[in-house]
This record gives sequence, structure tokens and C-alpha cells, in this order.
Amino acid sequence: MIRRFCSLLIVSALVLALSGCGSSGKDGDVTKLSFKAASGYDYLRTLDGTQVTISGYMATSSPVDGSFMFLMNLPYQNCPFCVPNTSQLSNTMEVYSRKNEPFGYTNQAIKVTGTLEVADSEDKPFTDMYGYEFNYKIVDATYTVIQAEELSEEMALWQKIAETDVVNDIYYMYDYLNFLCAWNTYYVNSSTDENGNELPGYYLYASDAERLIKTEGSQFNYGYRDGYFDGIVSKIESVDKEAFSDLVANVRSAQALAQSALSELENGNYTYELKYLEKFGTEDYVFTLNAGDELTSQMDLLYYAFSNWLGSWEM
Repeated sequence: MIRRFCSLLIVSALVLALSGCGSSGKDGDVTKLSFKAASGYDYLRTLDGTQVTISGYMATSSPVDGSFMFLMNLPYQNCPFCVPNTSQLSNTMEVYSRKNEPFGYTNQAIKVTGTLEVADSEDKPFTDMYGYEFNYKIVDATYTVIQAEELSEEMALWQKIAETDVVNDIYYMYDYLNFLCAWNTYYVNSSTDENGNELPGYYLYASDAERLIKTEGSQFNYGYRDGYFDGIVSKIESVDKEAFSDLVANVRSAQALAQSALSELENGNYTYELKYLEKFGTEDYVFTLNAGDELTSQMDLLYYAFSNWLGSWEM
């Protein structure tokens, strides 16, 4: 399996490129939390230890014992979302039940109430049994089902686009874009062959990157195919061209960045150096992209704009 070896870039001064709705306010002694507001660590720290409420949907991959759930603002989702090629949760909250009161599963919209618990530092996030990392969680929580008549017309539109599964398509799109912008940070783990010989791991060469992008059936070939981005846009616009114009603009910006990053690879705009790699205990060539910092910065801004757009849909 190819992995990316990097730390998550935190964009501290993100200008939201996509518009949306959503709010966070007080309701008695309980704070109404939104997925969009929850993306701000400093804001969450002010609410640490307080009662909060938030509405969303339970992912079907939530633990069967009901000890906690993955809460998302998108219906019909199986797995929690992560920042591309990391274990950092994105637009997904972990909600823990009260002791001896496990959650029962429902596919209906729910309203969760519990106590917000925030990590002491962004550099030391919480980690669950699956290895997911997150800066906050809701504990001692309960939930109630939101009745259909309580959902707005806007949420009905949101559920309609959710049924197309296009949000999952866009997450795959960002996996592809992330690889194009930072393929030199991806690596193959050390392994043992059929004869018991140790095969040291290595960071990808430029030839590896091109093979994984351009070879039919390879890991990232899906994004290289003709019409890939047009297909995503068509799926979005088939639901509502006007309502989701911001999402289309984000996909088109990702398409332009993908073309730029691929040109950097094809034109050989990189250097390489023989280094000792302590991670693998061997010497090997390590590649550096001439425009690597610029490409990853642009990619992160686009991704966080999409993430904030996704988080802005609230019930």
C-alpha cells in the first residue's frame, strides 16, 4: 500500500471560498454547535466542558456495540471522512454515549446533546480504536430522532444530492489531487518476499508516480481518465445547477490545479538526491518537487474550502 508521509497542514487563516449556511448559538445553557463552527479549534476551546447540541446523521460504520458513533452532516454515508491520505477526521464528529447506555442505530436525522471535550493541543489530538485522530468529541451524549416535518426545504435538497454519492466522488477527487501535488512524499512500506528476504521501503520515484497515474487500473488512474472532472460536474448539476454552483467552481479549480501539477511531473520539474533513510534503514534517492510547497498549499486551501462548504449544511 502506498502511503503519504507528512504532517497535516493547518491553514490558520483560511478565507472561505465557498458560501453556505449554518450557525452556532445559545439555547438556554446548551450551545448549538455546527459542523462549520467545529472546524475552528480556538472557538471549540471556549466551549470545552460545556453542554452542546448538534444535528446530523449516524454513519453506518459506527461501532456495533453503540459505545460511540460517527456523526456526519451528510445522510447515507458509510465511512467517516478524513483529510486526504491522513487519519485526521473531517466533517465527522465522534460522539460517545453515557455509561451503560449504548446508542441504537438509526438512519434518520438525529439531534445529539452532550458535553464537549476538546484536546489540550492541536498537536496532541484524541485517537480512537481505529486510529482516527480528532481534536474534540462529545461525551455523555444522548440523541433524539428529528421528525421529517422538521426538515427544511433546503435539507430536502441536501439529501437529494447526498443520494447521488457525489460527495464521496469529490473525496476521491481530492485523494487524486493530493497525490499529484505531493507524490514525492508517498512511500511503499518495507516488506518480506516469498523467500523471507527483507525488501526495504522507499519513497516514490517520478516513474512510480507516472505509472500510478497513467497505467490502466493503477491506484490513481481513475482521475487521469478523459472526462473525469466533467463527470463530477455533470452529476452535481443534474441535481441543481444554481444551488450547487459553488461546489462546481471548487471542482473546476481542483481540475485546473491537477493539470498544473501533472505538467510539473511530466516536464521533470523536480530534483533528487541520494540520502540515508532512517525510516527504512537504507540509502535511496529522494525526490523534491520544485513547486511542491506551492502546489500543496493550493491543494489544502481548495480542500478546506470544500470541507467548510460541506460543514455549512446544517439542520
